[in-house]
This record gives sequence, C-alpha cells and structure tokens, in this order.
Amino acid sequence: MTTAASTSQHASSTMMAGTGSSSSNITAPSSSAVRALAMEYKSLQEEPVEGFRVKLINDDNLFEWEVAIFGPPDTLYQGGYFKAHMKFPHDYPYSPPTIRFLTKVWHPNVYENGDLCISILHPPVDDPQSGELPCERWNPTQNVRTILLSVISLLNEPNTFSPANVDASVMYRRWRDSQGKDNEYPNIIRKQALAANAEAKREGIVVPMTLEDYCLKPTRKPTAESALDANFYDDDFDLETEDDLPTDDDDFDEDEDEEEGEDNDSASASISKNNGLAAADDAESADDSGKGETT
Repeated sequence: MTTAASTSQHASSTMMAGTGSSSSNITAPSSSAVRALAMEYKSLQEEPVEGFRVKLINDDNLFEWEVAIFGPPDTLYQGGYFKAHMKFPHDYPYSPPTIRFLTKVWHPNVYENGDLCISILHPPVDDPQSGELPCERWNPTQNVRTILLSVISLLNEPNTFSPANVDASVMYRRWRDSQGKDNEYPNIIRKQALAANAEAKREGIVVPMTLEDYCLKPTRKPTAESALDANFYDDDFDLETEDDLPTDDDDFDEDEDEEEGEDNDSASASISKNNGLAAADDAESADDSGKGETT
C-alpha cells in the first residue's frame, strides 16, 4: 500500500527529474505544494468527505486526482456515480485546481466538455463583471475538503446568474419556476444518474442509496502506537494474579498492625513523659543541694 509520505517523496523526485528535460518555461512544482497535497490526500483517506472518494490517477503524480461523487439521497442525483479529474497547479495552494467531469452531467454550471464552473475555483482577481464577491473566490486557506463540499452544494443549488451551460440553466429555471410541473430538467438528471449507477455496478462500486449509508464514516484502524499501548496495559493486568489481589485477611492484618503501632506510640509517649518528669525531679534536687552548699 502506498503511503502519503512515500507518494510525496516519489512524486516530488519524479516530477523534479522530469522538469530538467522539459522546457524551461514550465515551472517545477514547489516543495510546499507537494507537502500540502500529501497532507490533504492523507487526511482525506483517513477521514473522507461524505459522498466522495478520491485517489491518485498515478501514484507518481500528486497533482492529478480522480474524484468519485456519489449522488446524495433524496435529490435528483440519487444513485449516481459521477467521476471527475482534479488537477492542481504547481504553486498550490496559492492558485486553485481545476475540475473536469468525466461522467456526463447536465448542469447549469458544467460546460459541455465537463469543466466545472464554480466561484471557489476562480483565481482571486478583481472582476466586477463576474458578479462574484472576492470572498467567494479562491484563496490559499481553501483546500480540497472545502472544494468538495462546495461542489455537492452546487449540484443541488445551481448558480443561474452566470451559467456555463445556458440551455441547462434555462431548463432548470423553468422547472423551478413551475414548481416541478415542467419535468424536462429532472428527467434528464435522473436518466444520467441511472446510467452512472449502471457504470458503477460494472466497476463493482456500491453506491449509497440511503442517508445512513451516505453519511457512514469509515472506522479508523488503530495505529501501531495505540496497539502497543493496549498490549502494554493488557500485559500489566495479566501479570496481576489472585495471589496479588488484596483479601479480607490482608485488611485484618493491616488493622492489627495499625493498632499495634498505635500501642507502641502510646507506650513511647508514656516513657518519654516519665523520663521528662524524672529529669525535672533530678534538676530540682540539684538546685536544692546547691542552695544548701552555698548557705
């Protein structure tokens, strides 16, 4: 199994080596980009975003991912299995990645060639005509996880103000404004979702059909350190036998020892007191004899 760390090192060395033989106009991937992508990929493998699955297209390249999107239950996309490619620039996260759907998706914000048009993937430039606020565009604090969440939100709530597919946008608004009476748009989406589901079955992919399955989080496997800790405590417990456990007799013996100790302390105190009185008497006698000699 390829780990994120080994993938990062191998991908970095491979891409750096390839850069030397390529044109000087092509910038080499920055080490910060490699580290950032390796960390994000590892995080998404350990704690995936619900409804998504990511993997590297090639283990030697951290800058190209395959993304599988499961259609959310109780939506037009339910049962769908939509695949896309995500490509990252060499200066990531300072520039946004791009997403292109491989599965046919009829959507106001998806171009005919599959390119996704979404504000979060637009470079942070001042473009008043776009109608987008600067805070809606890409910034280096964004990451793959926030992108995926934005994508699933956009599928259910398209942006019809600046559509990439005008025909799909018109059809969607007609369906929305008719309050569901015009079924042309949802019929196309459901047909595509069924076709995508059939493709998933051919690939042996189980598509979640209920919210319970869709939101199911994988159980993280215990790490080597946690396993060692568990064994350590188990061994300590196993070493403690019945002979080592305290009994009622032990408690009784302890009580006797405590009482004996108290008696000894009392005797010692009494002896000390008597010795003190005797010493006082001796001192008084000495004083009396001294007075007699002086007289």
